[in-house]
Order: sequence, then structure tokens, then C-alpha cells
Amino acid sequence: LMRAKLLVSLTLSAGFHEAVGEAIALSVSTPGHLQNLGLVQNSADDLPYDINYLFSLALDKLAFLPFSLVMDRWRWDIFQGGVGKEQYNCHWWRLREKYTGIKPPVLRSEIDFDPGSKYHVLANMPYIRLQCNE
Repeated sequence: LMRAKLLVSLTLSAGFHEAVGEAIALSVSTPGHLQNLGLVQNSADDLPYDINYLFSLALDKLAFLPFSLVMDRWRWDIFQGGVGKEQYNCHWWRLREKYTGIKPPVLRSEIDFDPGSKYHVLANMPYIRLQCNE
């Protein structure tokens, strides 16, 4: 019983499972591996092709970091008590504009709760750790 309690109390890093999943996803999505599986006809093994592949990966990962920062900055500001309930949505869009340059497509008010459209806000899950592990 004591051993079971010890095992339960020894949890892995919050982002460990994302890191393992991402490592597997990256290793099986290489052009050479996809050719071995017959999913890609010709996988060129030359420098320009590799650079384009890596650039594509970078665009996929790096472009999402500002949004990840907005997600967690918003959560941190709320938890620290720096933002009242009457300012939740306004603060969300202030951060979105500051870090991503995006403004709402239509006027928004505090009646709207745009951060709640993201599951991680509703489930109280840290978000940036997911992106930093990828």
C-alpha cells in the first residue's frame, strides 16, 4: 500500500506525455519514413528538400507560440487577481492584439466570453507547456 502511494505521488512532468507524443509524431512523419511506407512516391534526400521540410515544421510550430503565450498570460493574469470578471473578454483581446496583432472581427463586449471557446481555458489546463514541448 505504501509503495502504491509512492507511485501515485511520483507524477511525471506535466508536459512529458506531449513531448513523447511529439517525438513519435516527428519521427514517423519524416519524408524517408513516409516513402518506406509507400505513402510518398519519391523522397529526395538533398539539402534544399530537407530545408523546405524543416521550414514547414518551423512554420507549423513557431507561428503558434504567440497564441500560446496569450492563452497562459490571460490565465496567469486572472489567477493573480489583476483582472476582474468584468474585464475578462476585454483583457483577452488586449493580449491577442499585443502578442499576435489580431483584432476581433466584430465589436466584442463583456457579454461575450471568447477565451471560453478554447477547451484549455474551460478545463484549466496550462497551454504554453504543450507548445514548448513540441
